[in-house]
Amino acid sequence: MFDRPLLLWLLVLVPIAATPGILAMRSGPRWAGAASATLRALCVVGLVAMLAGLRIPGRIAAQSVAVVAVMDESRSVSPDQQDWMRSQIEQLKSAMAPSDQLGIVGFGRDARLLAPLTDPRMLGHFGDGVDGGATNIASALTAAESLFAPEADKRIVLLSDGNETEDSAMSEVPAMLEDGVRIFAGAPPPSATERIAVTNFYSPDTVRADQRFAFRIGVESESQTPVAAMLKLYRDDTAIGGESITLKPGLNEFELPYRLEQQGAYLMSAEVSIAPPRVALNTRVEASISVTGAPRILIVSNSLPESLVTALKMRNYKIDFVSPRSLSKNPADYLPYQLVILDDVPAGSLTPAGQHALNRYVADYGGGLVATGDTLREETLAGGDLEKALPVKFVPQPPPPSREPIAVYLCIDRSNSMSYDSRYPAVRDGERIRYAKEAAIALLRQLDDTDFAGVIAFDSQPYVLAHLQPLGEDRGELENRIDRLQPGGGTDFKDALEIAEREILQSGIPVRQVILLTDGDTNRQYHDHDDLIAEFARQHIPVSTIRIGPDLANLELLQDFAQATGGIFYRVQDIEKLPLLLVGLTREAMNRRKQDRTTVEAGDATAMLSGIGIKDIPPIDFFAATEPKDGAQVTLKVARADKTAPLLASWQYGLGRTAIFAGDPDSLATLSWIRWNRYVEFWSQLANWTMRQGDSGMFTMRVYNAPDGAVTVEAEKADPDPVSNLVCRITGPERAIDVPMTEAGASIYRGEVGPLPRGKYAATLMFKAGDSEKILEQREFATAGSIPADSAELRIRPPNLELLRRLATATHGAFDATPATIVRHTGQTVAYRRSADPWMIPLVIMLFLGEVFVRRRYLGD
Repeated sequence: MFDRPLLLWLLVLVPIAATPGILAMRSGPRWAGAASATLRALCVVGLVAMLAGLRIPGRIAAQSVAVVAVMDESRSVSPDQQDWMRSQIEQLKSAMAPSDQLGIVGFGRDARLLAPLTDPRMLGHFGDGVDGGATNIASALTAAESLFAPEADKRIVLLSDGNETEDSAMSEVPAMLEDGVRIFAGAPPPSATERIAVTNFYSPDTVRADQRFAFRIGVESESQTPVAAMLKLYRDDTAIGGESITLKPGLNEFELPYRLEQQGAYLMSAEVSIAPPRVALNTRVEASISVTGAPRILIVSNSLPESLVTALKMRNYKIDFVSPRSLSKNPADYLPYQLVILDDVPAGSLTPAGQHALNRYVADYGGGLVATGDTLREETLAGGDLEKALPVKFVPQPPPPSREPIAVYLCIDRSNSMSYDSRYPAVRDGERIRYAKEAAIALLRQLDDTDFAGVIAFDSQPYVLAHLQPLGEDRGELENRIDRLQPGGGTDFKDALEIAEREILQSGIPVRQVILLTDGDTNRQYHDHDDLIAEFARQHIPVSTIRIGPDLANLELLQDFAQATGGIFYRVQDIEKLPLLLVGLTREAMNRRKQDRTTVEAGDATAMLSGIGIKDIPPIDFFAATEPKDGAQVTLKVARADKTAPLLASWQYGLGRTAIFAGDPDSLATLSWIRWNRYVEFWSQLANWTMRQGDSGMFTMRVYNAPDGAVTVEAEKADPDPVSNLVCRITGPERAIDVPMTEAGASIYRGEVGPLPRGKYAATLMFKAGDSEKILEQREFATAGSIPADSAELRIRPPNLELLRRLATATHGAFDATPATIVRHTGQTVAYRRSADPWMIPLVIMLFLGEVFVRRRYLGD
């Protein structure tokens, strides 16, 4: 309507121009004054309209066809696809009449005139030179529209894949319709160059040290056949591994399992390479990752659970130990820990205040709590705050399962060679005999008073420490005799084994076991034992042989003895495991005839048993009986006869999680679990699922990187109490920035800092008031800097045909039309806007003369 609409502000002069006529109404005829004021105002309006460039819309028959070819030169378009676009333009030239006009606009991030509107026959070579780092179709349409003459039949030929990365082409449709511009869109065919490109590289923002995780990488391939490629992984620009991969047509997704051992920040990148003639785009992508310290776990027990501690330390957890009576009554005191494990906590040692503190630590602070073993047997804890937090109810414990008595005969080598070290045979420190005695006593303590036990110590002669008899008759004295053993003399275990065989047969007990513990050196020859081995085998008396030390003397004899009689042979080089081994052998003997055996059954699936099948779970016969609460997830349960009880159960309690393991993690009664080859994995996954997420302490920090390199630091407070003067200091190469942290939500504080260069930084959360600073938390992080401006173009995507069709339909054009259709003369009328000056100038003169006539004739001027 107006070429210069900003000049319409001059209309404020209208009242000033009308003022003389209004004043004349007081001294002359009122109608004459009103007429003068009106005519003066209309004169000013007319002059302002001409200054603003008033144009009158209309339609005329198009005098010619004007076509502007808009060609996509962004990096997402391959060279052979651009050749196709040029061929389309050549076909347009051939189809156009001499009276028509053709122009060319190239575009990427910006638009550039490659050839002005001219006779198609005069159009020669057109260049390039646009910034191909983005696709801005909207700017290209605007540039093309500005080239048209008002009286032309306006047509735009849009040649593009339609994958715009900046602005919106559809926003230009109203302007196209107003000016009568029709869009004919076309997309190039798939590229024949068989390109590949990395489309994404996912890395978790934060992981814990030594935690397993996986990088996920997406690679798009335009090849119609499988392509061999190499995938490499880099850490801080240093190659750390690679593997050959095969890329199938379309999107390929890969996972690279990884683990970072050291706390800190890292820049990780993935690179894909292929052999020519195929072309690789966006071959390397980068992501940052922060590695926090290992989680801290507090174990509450009367005695340190060695097997549990060992299992957790193998996964690099930091372990602290406290007795039940030393537990804090303040929930905040547990915030340095991600998990609290109650291992052996008698009811009397856990006060109501301590139970309440643990309850609030889980519910209010999101802490993790695991209760095991004897803690769950304390029915006096029923109804307390501890039980409220757990997924089970405490119930009275059933009596232990009964079994038949067993007979165990232990033959202990006390020869002179048992006085030496098991690892260093030249060192005489008594290590072998010391552990042998500890193992024998540990074995006896696993037997009931009704079980039969016999012990023989031997060198070159047998010495009966106790004939086979019920252990309850003389248990204490037998342990004393074993403890007083001293090494000396030669080695001959044949007579000792004969005595053991004779007494076991006389007892008539069907479940029996002979255990021979020796360093292997004997005065007899191998075949001196043939008859004895045959007799044990005939009587079905298993002999398990345990070989101590690194030397190989009589190794074959001990192996064959165990195999022929149905026993088990062990060669123990780590002698510290000897007590556990002997107890294990005794347990296996007990289990052969145990009545009312239990079975472990699967329950609800959870991440705690990820990768562990029910068939992998070892048996368990001694456990704490509990009842699951409504809403609890029972992952494992123990069935005995017609009753079941939870073995592993968990649930969400408030903001945190709690779980129970009904077995005792460090009891010889659960030896099959302790010796399980997935025991470490089981406890690691149980701990990871249960533990409090975030950092140790009152605040949990998170750092987010924006695509432009900007950084957002978020601190989440464990309790809802507001704080002030919270600041995060960002330090890095030659810079230190204090970022105020403002409250962004309940317990959430957030600060932002502008784009940072690629590199590693430290974020330190602190209270800062004047010159006083109190450090609360620190987190190392890395940033890859701003994402390259052309990153969106270096991804292989299918053409956005939907956008191209919408543009063509909305402007009354067509998609994928032939050149002849595009340039056809249709006799169409075109909209135009003609200047109003030829009408406005005479009108303003007439208004001016009329005002002069009225003023002089009727107002006396």
